[in-house]
Amino acid sequence: MKESEGLYRSFRFLKKALLGVAVVIVALLLFGYFFFMRHVDAPKAWAAADRELQGGMLHFGEKVERKAKVFMRRPSDYYRGANGMLYATNDRLIFIGVAPGSKFESEDAPPLIVSQEFPNDTLLSMKAGRLYFFTAHGVRVSRPGTPRGDFAAIGSQQAALDSLVDYVNSVHETQRRDAAAERRLRSAVAALINEPIYYTVKRGDALFSIARKFDTTPDQLRQWNQLEGDRVKIGQRLLVKPAKKASPRG
Repeated sequence: MKESEGLYRSFRFLKKALLGVAVVIVALLLFGYFFFMRHVDAPKAWAAADRELQGGMLHFGEKVERKAKVFMRRPSDYYRGANGMLYATNDRLIFIGVAPGSKFESEDAPPLIVSQEFPNDTLLSMKAGRLYFFTAHGVRVSRPGTPRGDFAAIGSQQAALDSLVDYVNSVHETQRRDAAAERRLRSAVAALINEPIYYTVKRGDALFSIARKFDTTPDQLRQWNQLEGDRVKIGQRLLVKPAKKASPRG
């Protein structure tokens, strides 16, 4: 009986302790949200992003194809999301935003510009989905060798963000098709180069002139065609370049 009572008390204590820890965690989260959260004026952030982009960030010949108004939260600064713009150019994917300052900063402090960019190539992956504990529609951007980026659409910008993602993915699909076509062309050219070449003797041809035309020697022509002398006949078919053996792939 005493054993059961002791276990019951231990269970009640553990239950109260876990409940207390949960209350403390929630209180800390709420405290952090209300004390540290500071919203950036979105229109000002978008204008600042456009100024930053047009102020010399674009390369020569680079142009913006799609853009969407988004926000992002860095893991080290989760309570303070950065409003900004996500741009898809013909060369890169660029995020430019303004991170909110601390509660202790002056309202006149210059904006803190944050940016992230990814080369717009087939290694880039863009997956749309719900972000930030499923509270926002956004896209997860990743590329080997580059830190991942999570960007969520602001308000009615879901369609603009989806259009940007579709554009980038369609560009990559075109790049993959072009690369596959180039590989097939290279393979066909390589096969053509490796094929033997024959020549039909015409009036006025001699073994020496035929050899010079195909950058070889009369001795080679005699060897390849089992000729005993230099005489050739009109209409005779001569091997002027033997087939090349395919080199083994390492």
